[in-house]
Amino acid sequence: MKKITINVLFVLLTISATTPFAYSQETHNLANPDERAKWPHWPLMVQEIPEDWPNKEEGPADAAPSGLFAGVATADISPAYGIPLMMWGSAVHVESDGLDPSGMYARALVLSDGVQEFVMVDVDIVSIDRFDGLVERISFRTGIPEENIRLAASHTHASPGVNTSKGPPGIDLEAYEPLVQRHKNMMYDKISGVVLSAQAELRPVHMYGSHGTAAINVNRRYRGHDGTEAVGINPDGFVDQELVVFRIDDASGEPYAVLFNYQAHPTIMAYANTKISPDYVGMARNTVEQALPGVTALFFQGAAGDQGPAEGFTGDLGVAHRLGQILGHETTAIALGIETVHRNPKFEGYMESTAYQAKQHWRVEGPRDQTLRSVRRVIEVPGRKIAPEEMRQLEDQLSAARDAAARYSEDDYSAAALQARTRLRRYSDRYDLWQGFINRTEPVMVELRALRIGELAIVSMPGEPFSKIGHAIKEASPFAFTMFAGYSSGVGRGYMPTAEEYDLGGYEVVGTRYGAGAAAEVIRVATEMLNELR
Repeated sequence: MKKITINVLFVLLTISATTPFAYSQETHNLANPDERAKWPHWPLMVQEIPEDWPNKEEGPADAAPSGLFAGVATADISPAYGIPLMMWGSAVHVESDGLDPSGMYARALVLSDGVQEFVMVDVDIVSIDRFDGLVERISFRTGIPEENIRLAASHTHASPGVNTSKGPPGIDLEAYEPLVQRHKNMMYDKISGVVLSAQAELRPVHMYGSHGTAAINVNRRYRGHDGTEAVGINPDGFVDQELVVFRIDDASGEPYAVLFNYQAHPTIMAYANTKISPDYVGMARNTVEQALPGVTALFFQGAAGDQGPAEGFTGDLGVAHRLGQILGHETTAIALGIETVHRNPKFEGYMESTAYQAKQHWRVEGPRDQTLRSVRRVIEVPGRKIAPEEMRQLEDQLSAARDAAARYSEDDYSAAALQARTRLRRYSDRYDLWQGFINRTEPVMVELRALRIGELAIVSMPGEPFSKIGHAIKEASPFAFTMFAGYSSGVGRGYMPTAEEYDLGGYEVVGTRYGAGAAAEVIRVATEMLNELR
């Protein structure tokens, strides 16, 4: 029999003399400090608790094993002080001068059913396709098949990099390349190593998901009153604010990992920024981990091709931290509400009390389905075709940009001169790109992956799909909760707009390698893959 005790130190009891547990104020004057000091730790027995009275509700620890195993690990990939930070054509600096306190990390998750293993890695980097051979290295070190390994970039635009075609004139940018290469080599080792560490941490788990919303993103396809297209804030454009969260609990019921999927370009820290930073993503993950001690949080960037931060293009680190905290708190609230096992209130009779009570304690009915299955397809989609009249228009724009840039001498570093050179480079880059798109007829290849984890699913693809693509796939999914992640490893790259966006032009459209029918084909095939997994 369990017993409940009450320390009578500092407590004044008045109990009815008709009960066998009554104590007289005259016999034990608890208001008298001298009297209390005689027995400061003496307990008062009030009631014996029946064995069937719950003092703890059932949870994952009371469920049978689910058959799912998971392991997570984190690696610090922070670069050396002063490494180049050249993610913006309009920036006037080359070197970084510090690191965001949120840190730069690679986080790995390995899932297994005891027969097969799948890897997902979340990396603070602008693009994962710059790491040729990394998937093969991970496969060699872990024994996990390459087709079961998915690497993904957070897409932070404040990560290290050097581009010899950008930057202030008169600077030998090639001198920075060895430093950047050494950092890249370190990342190869760290990322492959963090997967190996996660694999070594595999343990029995339970996993489920939920979703909500977060209002830290906007449509970024700005159009001026004169029709000028730019990257900015478009309050009238489509925005997907769905936040999908998966929680993984260990066998004891303690939260072990949280996966969250949201779509917003990490471009808060922009051309004025001189700090290496994971942008809002780092603070979001840190907020989750601080609220849920022992948890590793992984962020999967969604279909963010046309989605930007609600406030951005600044050098103010406080903005990135504030928006990250908002997203992190929203994620935590959703994660705390997830039931990773089948658990429901069960009617078990009535209880006499001042308020007549129905006994409906939460009981575990069993583990959830945790079936692991995957499918991968490399599909053909229409390629971008540039008409001759589009090319002629671009040639006129390029000629005007050359004339404007020629007005400034090479040693003129004024803001106007830098803007003119940047404009010329923008049109020159577009001209070089479009040379391969004139009268194009061949299709373009793009890779799609879908992973089933019981009642949950994750769809991924490389590049920067527009938000309506991810939204349509999530809506059509037959699973309870589905994540859609872009910026992943595999065949394909670059922006993928939806068909109606092509006539509007803009940065994402003029640079895409995909034709107007590509998005519809991706939605169709991805939905087909999900139904196949179901």
